[in-house]
Amino acid sequence: MGRTGLSAEEERFIESMGLFFERQGVPRIGGRILGLLLLADEPLALGEIARLLRVSPASVSTNIRQLQTSGTVDPASIPGDRRHYYVFNSAGWDHRLEVAISAMDALGQMCQDALAVPRLSKRDKLREAVEFCAFYREELAGAVERWRARFARRPGTQATKTPSPSARQRRSGTR
Repeated sequence: MGRTGLSAEEERFIESMGLFFERQGVPRIGGRILGLLLLADEPLALGEIARLLRVSPASVSTNIRQLQTSGTVDPASIPGDRRHYYVFNSAGWDHRLEVAISAMDALGQMCQDALAVPRLSKRDKLREAVEFCAFYREELAGAVERWRARFARRPGTQATKTPSPSARQRRSGTR
């Protein structure tokens, strides 16, 4: 990714991320931001994200807040620079699994509560839903443990990386 723009390959990847996440219920721009941050070697300022994606800073700001809430994007700072920077948070993968576990817990509990109502207590579909939620939760919990063990074995992995000011200065050509 160059300072002046994106290569055709990078643009294709970013657009495919936008479409993928749009199918998952995330606004397309949110997926595009994630794609860009996955490719970025350094934190990107809100304005740089908007310029590279050719969208408004307001749209980036709105979507960045949602991505921060989802745990996939973290704020970063560059010493001496007051702009807001952002990085992809690799720990966001854990968060996505944990959100799915919480969703299964909530759905299972709703169905369990419904089974406690005498008129609904014999509904086989509700029992099946409770069983499915318990099964899926156990599978996801195992997936979280396996992912964490796998990710921890990778050398140099961490949730966020912030370059030294000298690296940032070299990139922008200032000293």
